[in-house]
Amino acid sequence: MPLFAVERDLSHVPPERFQTELKGLVSACARLKGMGKRVRYISSAVFPAEARGLCLFGAEQPQWIREVNETAGLPYSRIFAVLDLTPSGVRRDLSCGRRPAEATIDGARARSGGTAGAAGQVSDEIVRWSDEGRQLLQTLGGWLEEAGAIHDEAEAIERERAALAEEVRRLEQDNDALRGQRDELHDALQTIASQMTRTADEVLYRLEARRGAPGDLASR
Repeated sequence: MPLFAVERDLSHVPPERFQTELKGLVSACARLKGMGKRVRYISSAVFPAEARGLCLFGAEQPQWIREVNETAGLPYSRIFAVLDLTPSGVRRDLSCGRRPAEATIDGARARSGGTAGAAGQVSDEIVRWSDEGRQLLQTLGGWLEEAGAIHDEAEAIERERAALAEEVRRLEQDNDALRGQRDELHDALQTIASQMTRTADEVLYRLEARRGAPGDLASR
């Protein structure tokens, strides 16, 4: 499934509030999934010094990412594709290492050679963005496999739940059919019993009538 990152401006949003609002993304993804749109929220990262945030998604169509964020009511600056370049076979504890923000900034300045002026600032910005992007991919890359496994397990559980629901529905139908047959049999038995009662009463009536007839006495 292709990966996409959503960049957000958090100038007026505290990290605690942003973390709380992220729950809406999970609900929005669930609603879109129910509509047949395969999109899943993976994780988020915040850069406090820059007042920016990045959210990682997996989706088959980029427009579904926009629908998720609009449904959740979370504004964003832009959406761009992401490539997971984590080498296969790398352990998760090695691919999720984080470096302190100060070390990242110092490394960017050291690589820039301390060049002054506009060209140096542009170089620093490019290096800083490169380091932050690599750090984000390292942080999120180790989670992709685990998130995919959880997603597959959730789909398997959903299939089992659907199968159980179908079995329950079939058993309820069978139970209703048996209940209907029982009621029909009960009615039929009552009808037969009523007919037998009437027939017996009629036979007894005729026998009593024959016994009391004058012709029978004369013959005796």
